[in-house]
Amino acid sequence: MPGPEDADGSVDWRALQTEITELQADRAALSARVAALDERVEELAGALDIIEDVIEDAAETLRSPAAATEPVPVADTDAGQQTPSAAPPAPDPGAAPLDMRVLIPWVRDHIALLLERKIPQSQGRLRWCRSWWLHPEAIARFDALHRSWCEAVASQGSALVVYYEHLDRQLATVMDEHGPFSACTGGEHGSDRTVRRLGQLDPPPAYFVELDQLDAM
Repeated sequence: MPGPEDADGSVDWRALQTEITELQADRAALSARVAALDERVEELAGALDIIEDVIEDAAETLRSPAAATEPVPVADTDAGQQTPSAAPPAPDPGAAPLDMRVLIPWVRDHIALLLERKIPQSQGRLRWCRSWWLHPEAIARFDALHRSWCEAVASQGSALVVYYEHLDRQLATVMDEHGPFSACTGGEHGSDRTVRRLGQLDPPPAYFVELDQLDAM
């Protein structure tokens, strides 16, 4: 397009330089936005991979067979007879696996849209993440709360009171300044490389050999 011109038809080089500078600034801002978007896409892709791993691990745990039951202990009665004491209940093989399509609306209705807290917009003790489903630890804890709530509503008496006691303790953990939401400010999801899984180093095989030897003594 034609450049800026003075009244006599000559090019106004100062105005042209100003336009070029503005275009360069716009281009730099656009490049920064594109770079930020690319980084966000990478974060979401990594988070989805983590969620898939968490769901698969939970499903595998629920699919695994129950451990062999211990021998039933025997108790003496007053008449000198022996009767087997009650064995602990076996795990329910039909327990429902983790289902994010169920968990997400449950957390929305029973936690996110129900509970009220003063969430700091900058630094503060309480932290919440509206995208909590990007945090594996939060998924695991909210899934446990959901199961506890299902049991409570099916029971009578003070079961719901006990559930809310569990809820308070779990929220105190996930919303703590060192918890999984510690990098999330003002409810918005944030990524911080200092917030990571605790991790574990597995012992060498000789460790288990020594345990077996101790058990055999």
